[in-house]
Amino acid sequence: MIKFLNILLAIFICSIINSCALQTNVVKSLHGVKKSILKIETWARLGPCDEDSASCVPPELISMGSGAVVLYKNKKAVLTAAHVCKQASFENFVKLNEGHFFLKAIDRDNKEYIIEVIKYDNSQDICLLSSLSGDLPPYLKISAKKPEYGEITYNLAAPVGIIDQQMVPTYQGFFFGNSEGRAFYSIPVAGGSSGSPIVNFRGELVGMIHSVHYKFHHISLSATYQQIWNFLKIEGNYTLEYQNSYPR
Repeated sequence: MIKFLNILLAIFICSIINSCALQTNVVKSLHGVKKSILKIETWARLGPCDEDSASCVPPELISMGSGAVVLYKNKKAVLTAAHVCKQASFENFVKLNEGHFFLKAIDRDNKEYIIEVIKYDNSQDICLLSSLSGDLPPYLKISAKKPEYGEITYNLAAPVGIIDQQMVPTYQGFFFGNSEGRAFYSIPVAGGSSGSPIVNFRGELVGMIHSVHYKFHHISLSATYQQIWNFLKIEGNYTLEYQNSYPR
């Protein structure tokens, strides 16, 4: 009986040690992910500049989103949602009024980057941006493995613009699976979370928030892992091998 109790005690202690070790690894990974998170702002100025007085109407903040630095063609870029980076109707309105529309990324140290669109896909709500003003923060690696049903994942974002240096909102949720070209997660989101990355416990990219279920705000929708993979790895045999191994 004593021997049996000792075995149970040993198993219990080992499980606690393993759980603590896993939690330590997750915290360490998220510290790394935090460095890659950006707040994305849309700015616009309506009306032309006055050449006689050499003055312009100050631009105004229109909307906010989130983004993460990734690697694209061996260069750093910003991954976000297409509806964050491309607002066609509003951009046309600004142009008609001889104004100016631009995007800005802000890192945790409040460093600002003027950014422009590399490419976007409205159907999958994915966008990729490049910096026109300085080197971007460290980039996230994309996972070599798609998330599994029930896997715990993490989301780092700037909901309603809330983010400040070391304070980066972090959420945990489960992966449900894919439906109609979207991935589903139990991650709460708010305005400003669009474009924020979803990572696994190793801090590797597996998803990107673009919307929330209209009937339940704790069910968030993301670009699927396959869509992000193909969007970032658009060229080469590696993509084709992936598509053959992991069909949609």
